[in-house]
Amino acid sequence: MMKFEGTGSEQAGWRPALVFQNNVGNTYSPNVIMLPLTSKLKKSNQPTHVVVPAEGTGLARDSMVLCENPVSVSKDKLGKYLTTLPDEYMSKIAEAHILATSAIAFINPAVILALWERASKLNSASCPT
Repeated sequence: MMKFEGTGSEQAGWRPALVFQNNVGNTYSPNVIMLPLTSKLKKSNQPTHVVVPAEGTGLARDSMVLCENPVSVSKDKLGKYLTTLPDEYMSKIAEAHILATSAIAFINPAVILALWERASKLNSASCPT
């Protein structure tokens, strides 16, 4: 859970959110990258939205991860820990987030495997290399 301070059409108030950052950043940064969740399953077919059912995931309600709305926040804004999502959903969320940024469109396909290897190391690392 975290408190979003959104304005306009941004998410606001206390709501479930997903930590979406590598483990080195989670350990050493005072901030974390978060993706908001909503229980309003509108536009669930949008390529940047991932529906996660409550059953089997530890969420109180069926929810949708809004992968196009990442926010970097102080760890001080985090509330209680809810759950760890299964890899099946984390993979879909990662794909939707990549589509949201379109960053992959600017990367040479020959470089993508090397980036994946670097990201895997950062996600499994407990200290900076």
